Amino acid sequence: MFCAKRSGQITAVLIIKFCSLLLWCYAIVLSVAWFRAVGADDKRTHVGHFLGLMGVFVPLSCVLVFVVFMGAMLGLPSVVAILAVLVPAGLVVGLQLEISRLAASSERVEVLRLGITLGMTLAVLAWRGGI
Repeated sequence: MFCAKRSGQITAVLIIKFCSLLLWCYAIVLSVAWFRAVGADDKRTHVGHFLGLMGVFVPLSCVLVFVVFMGAMLGLPSVVAILAVLVPAGLVVGLQLEISRLAASSERVEVLRLGITLGMTLAVLAWRGGI
């Protein structure tokens, strides 16, 4: 799926797929961290935290719709490929903003999250036969 076995070349589609997979895995790790941070907080604030997260996601979703419309108007052929990276990137940015607002995390925690992300990405690649 992720490697071009016949030609042995890395194409732009493969790079987009890898970046998208990496960002989706990081979004999963950050969503677990967000749920843990919200779970550690008082139960009365859970709805407020969810609304804060949606307050970050709504503008990002508007930007994605704008990118699709502009791509269609300009006649760009690969708007879907751009969205394959922009959607998980928007999730990562929104979750990262909310996690940093909820609880301060050390550099060690961030490195651990990135390590888990890389491990998940490699596991998915190995499972799908990409490495």
